[in-house]
Amino acid sequence: MLFLQSLLSMIVHDLGEGFQFITALLPANHIGNAATTDALWQLHPAEKHRIMMIGREVETPRFQQAFGADYQYTGRTNRALPVPPLLAPLLAWVHESIDQRLNGLLLNWYDGPEHYIGPHHDSTKNMIEGAPIVTLSFGETRIFRLSRGKGAAQQVKDFPASHGTVIVMPYQTNLVWKHAVPKSARYTGRRISVTLRVFQDGVLEQT
Repeated sequence: MLFLQSLLSMIVHDLGEGFQFITALLPANHIGNAATTDALWQLHPAEKHRIMMIGREVETPRFQQAFGADYQYTGRTNRALPVPPLLAPLLAWVHESIDQRLNGLLLNWYDGPEHYIGPHHDSTKNMIEGAPIVTLSFGETRIFRLSRGKGAAQQVKDFPASHGTVIVMPYQTNLVWKHAVPKSARYTGRRISVTLRVFQDGVLEQT
């Protein structure tokens, strides 16, 4: 993992047993303003992606689109579009500040409290082993929840993902800890997450 100490307000959270989770802030010139967030919102597809859950096809409870490299999970492939100019500065910053190999972007658009993503491990299909998973958060604050185990032994850790938050999940943490953005009656606005991963043979197309 190629972290630079220049990451603003970087906090390394110790999850125990050698597992870590990192939060930080984007530089002000990359956080943008309401107009920037609105422009990011306009990138979402007209239709929601469909995935396989428990043997049946369902609609995701959020909008989603891959850029730069295909993302395969839950029996489906989210076919990537070229990286648009609006995302190019963010990609350049992540390459400089975290890991220059990051070549696949997956955007999720959450439109209000009923949009969410349940507890899961990110698919590692075609990912480079050991590479970090990086998420940039824009718009409404939402809770980014880590969980491990079940029942009385379950561990849960909540982190607020506010506008401009950078989340870095080490590869090994993703294998053991699930993560989610649960439904929330408190947070009702729009949120956009930009998640970057390192895929083998990823061809980073840009417009």
